[in-house]
Amino acid sequence: MIADERRSRDRALDVLANLTAVTKARDEPDALALRVAARIRVAVAIIVAATGSFLPHLSGRKAWLFLAVGLLWVPWASVVLLAADSPMNRIALLGGPAGDLLMLFGVQLLAPGTATAALPGYVAVVAFAAYTAGRRFASCLAACALAFTLATPQLAPSSDLDSSAAALLAAVLAALVLLLDRTASVQRREVARSNRLEGRSDAILANIADGVLVTDGASRAVQCNPAVARLLSRTEEELLGRHCSEVLGLRIGERALDCSQGCALLAGAGSGDSALDREVWRAGFDGRRQPLLANAVSVHGADGAVEVVHSLRDITKVKQADEAKTLFLATASHELRTPLTVISGFAATLRSDPEPDPVMRDKALAAIERRSAELTKIIDRLLLSSRIEAGRVELTLQATDVGPLLWERAEALAAATNRTVAVKAGNDIPAVEADPQAFVTVIDHLLDNAVKYSPGGEPVQVDVEVTEHDVRVRVTDAGVGMDPEQAARCFEKFWQAESTDVRRFGGTGIGLYIVHSLVEAMQGDVDVSSEPGAGTVFTVTLRRAGAQSPGAEQAPANEPSVIREFMRQIGVPMRIDA
Repeated sequence: MIADERRSRDRALDVLANLTAVTKARDEPDALALRVAARIRVAVAIIVAATGSFLPHLSGRKAWLFLAVGLLWVPWASVVLLAADSPMNRIALLGGPAGDLLMLFGVQLLAPGTATAALPGYVAVVAFAAYTAGRRFASCLAACALAFTLATPQLAPSSDLDSSAAALLAAVLAALVLLLDRTASVQRREVARSNRLEGRSDAILANIADGVLVTDGASRAVQCNPAVARLLSRTEEELLGRHCSEVLGLRIGERALDCSQGCALLAGAGSGDSALDREVWRAGFDGRRQPLLANAVSVHGADGAVEVVHSLRDITKVKQADEAKTLFLATASHELRTPLTVISGFAATLRSDPEPDPVMRDKALAAIERRSAELTKIIDRLLLSSRIEAGRVELTLQATDVGPLLWERAEALAAATNRTVAVKAGNDIPAVEADPQAFVTVIDHLLDNAVKYSPGGEPVQVDVEVTEHDVRVRVTDAGVGMDPEQAARCFEKFWQAESTDVRRFGGTGIGLYIVHSLVEAMQGDVDVSSEPGAGTVFTVTLRRAGAQSPGAEQAPANEPSVIREFMRQIGVPMRIDA
């Protein structure tokens, strides 16, 4: 449960990180435009400076102009070019247009005959600033450009500027700033919206549990999510670019789906652009069938291209649950039929003979009684499993002395089965937080299980280990044991190791499910260690009365703990005595 919570938290953090990155990118300027403008600026500055070095007879203001270009504008343009490689660098964002504006003012002052020619330069600089830095900075540059244009006739009387040129420049700059600012705002908003939707879709695609594979018109994989890579036991790089039938290998029944003429799932669905909930299967790397629930939908692009989005859900566990339930019904029917047959047979025998032999009558009645007890035990287990599933099992956790309970149940089982059940426990076993009746049920199931799967009459041993915080009860047998897969699944409801073992040892497959559910409800743990032919060890760990688990934080009385929340989710209500 903690691992599931950690995975859910990590997925949420991934989604949040993606959306945060998109939000931060919303207000970033066009970095490419800044870099291109910086390169153009350097090229123009160098060309102008080089041209001035080849022009003869330069003197006066013109000589100062080219000297300013070579000594001031070229170095500053180079600095801005270097700064443009860093995103959101204020030197590239603000310093470049500001330097260009000052250089144009220098042209108006030092080359009065070309003062009017500098006005388009002002317009270009202000327009670029409005696009990259926004309306405020562009408005400041426009005001400076207008002030420079008005001051030029005063500082350079020989310039070709007049008041009409200044008025025209003011109108052009005002309209340009407003128009470009509006255009840039709309563009940023649409880019931010597009990035936000793209980031959200990428985050959803990366974190959904179902596998998603997108193929193009040639049925080649063009996009996939991590879930489908895990589902197919491949990396994303191994999937992309390969043909759909090659990476999926889907089959319906014994027929392999042919995707050479398009998506076979869509073709099999008849008319329409989608195929929903098709049950298919593929061969896994271990050779076993991997059942899948497949969906496919075609997506038509603006350019007319058609892509197919496949979603795949592994239903192996669902199939296993159905098979386990079917096996449970068969074995439960067999388990119920056996004692009923014996009871019915002996009852018919007693009824057919009005004066039966006393010895035969006693044997018949003993058999009926014994089989009735077996039948009651089976029905009790079925009812308990049903109550657990429906959430109608109410446990009362209290300080429970488990020592006497262990001795009592071991002696009762030994007397009933004539088997050796050894209990190794001291007399100072501390009390544990448990429900007494639930604890007895757990021990009975584990002892019955140990005896049943020890057909050679091997002894059963019960050990108790006391730690600082817990009490551990181990039930050990030397029977047939289990392989790792069987041990990993033995607590599942309706699960049986093998159908042959079901017939050999009997049982309905719900005993260990009941054990696991009750131990979890008592805030404990149960695990298993087993090897084929070497027996099995079940370990039940319960918290000592009054002890707090290491690292656990005391929750307020009105705040449900993790265990209580788990209990609520599995539907087992609890009442804890003060």
